[in-house]
Amino acid sequence: MRKLAIAIALCGSLFCAPAHAKTFVAVLWPMFGPLPAIGLVELTAEIKMMPDVEVETYVHQAWPSLVEDLGRLPPGTHTVVIGYSLGANSTVFVANNAKYVDLIIALQPSMLSWNPPLTGKVGRMIEVYNPNPWLTWGGMGSKKLVGENIEYIENSDSHPGAQFNSEFRNLAKTEIAKFAAQDRLEKDRPETAQAGIGEPLDLAPPAAATKLGFAEEQPAHPQNDAAAKDPRPAAQTDKPNPPKPAAPDRVARGQPNGKPEARAAARDGPSNPPTAGDSSGKRELMLADLTAYARRTYAIAHTGEDSGGQAPSAADGDLIAALSK
Repeated sequence: MRKLAIAIALCGSLFCAPAHAKTFVAVLWPMFGPLPAIGLVELTAEIKMMPDVEVETYVHQAWPSLVEDLGRLPPGTHTVVIGYSLGANSTVFVANNAKYVDLIIALQPSMLSWNPPLTGKVGRMIEVYNPNPWLTWGGMGSKKLVGENIEYIENSDSHPGAQFNSEFRNLAKTEIAKFAAQDRLEKDRPETAQAGIGEPLDLAPPAAATKLGFAEEQPAHPQNDAAAKDPRPAAQTDKPNPPKPAAPDRVARGQPNGKPEARAAARDGPSNPPTAGDSSGKRELMLADLTAYARRTYAIAHTGEDSGGQAPSAADGDLIAALSK
């Protein structure tokens, strides 16, 4: 049971611990505190709704406490100080006594207060004031602060109405939002640089190089390329007619096929007799001439019984001698 209670306490401390704010905003009230500064109260509520922002408010006489709070902030925290009327006068004392302030916005500082010149380290200081003292109740919002790092914005608002000016409110919220944008940029920059170094970029080759590579890989036979591009099936693709098979030996070697030329060639024998070393010619002699010899011989023998016969010719003698070898 004791261990369970300790675990619950640790979980509660983790969930209830406030998140570290990246930007600290301090608001200095004018005389009499927030009561005459309803517009500044509304602006403070809007700033509290911004992400990663912590807001604290101070009366204008408590600027030394603000300096102490700035000194206790964690390193890397952005600091913004906003003051209105006498609170705007107090921003100079904060800047001169703090180590560093990123941004100060002073709204209509009063001429009824004494201010030293700005000598502290400030990243940026913006003062909004009305140069006509008669429009600010005798100069309550017409004092021009002195310093080298001050940006001046003139307006024509009355002293009570300056806090409701939409341009002033948008200026304050926009400048605070810039710190959050800067933090996101710095957070993403190391990851981008590391990804760029560790992983090479996958760049496509130029179009000319790609075409050249394809040209080198093309086949040497253009008819194959044409067949590959033909969308018709393989069975329907036009193909060259295959050569007809050779005729059987009995036809190719001179057997009569009914035509007069074939019968004459068979009867008369080959026009070119074979030589001694030509084996293919000898085979033609055996097939073609043997057939012609047999026909002549049998025809003569059958006729010889009736008419007295006929002796073989000299060509027949040569044929018989060739066959007997």
